[in-house]
Amino acid sequence: MARLLDWPLGLRWNSWRPLSGPQSIGAGANTSIGDVTQSIASPFGARHLQFSFPPMRGALVRRARGLVTALHMGANAVRVRPGDWDGMSMAEAGMTISAQQKQDGIPWSNGMAWSNDQNWRPTKPNVAITVDAAKDATIITLSGQFWGHRLGMGDYFGFFPFHFGLYEVTEVMEPGTYRIWPPLRKAVKAGDFATLYPVLAMRLLSNNLPDANRSAAFLEGLTISLFEVFDYDVRDYFTD
Repeated sequence: MARLLDWPLGLRWNSWRPLSGPQSIGAGANTSIGDVTQSIASPFGARHLQFSFPPMRGALVRRARGLVTALHMGANAVRVRPGDWDGMSMAEAGMTISAQQKQDGIPWSNGMAWSNDQNWRPTKPNVAITVDAAKDATIITLSGQFWGHRLGMGDYFGFFPFHFGLYEVTEVMEPGTYRIWPPLRKAVKAGDFATLYPVLAMRLLSNNLPDANRSAAFLEGLTISLFEVFDYDVRDYFTD
């Protein structure tokens, strides 16, 4: 069985871009007897993302090359949290938090930090799903808590627990009910949660190697192109 790897700690990209988007099966148009043209399409497609990294040296280079080797030209996959630099702020997501708390974190309710003297890192809250949705569905409904009724076209989000997928709102049908792309990779149930920190499982394309040059000072120009592994394939083939 193939392996599902964790992303190396501290290895961070400084830019990423999509290399694919929505596609259609049977896209086209029909003309009725009344000369009315109706467009038809069935959306599908997988995420294909390219990540670029700043110059690095030392331990980070070792982590980067170790990741590439461990992916074995697409045989294995890795957990990826793309992040959204244009996503909702804490306030937009319904969180009330001071600048000091954002910088220093939040202690436990007894005022104590963790054993390493670090506080909790503030994160945007999760939102409950209110209506079941089957795999391949393109409409989901969220509760009105926090940001559940605040999403708009272009917002990214995901689901948990145990759900690999990065979804984008393409239409606000009514507050809390959204049309999304891509279709759900896995069914969701009322009581599951939506998150603003989606996770993908991704692999290298078998004929694609990362591009980078190692000069005497730094590893420079590192880019890695990864393709989405669908949630159901992760569970069938990437469980070691």
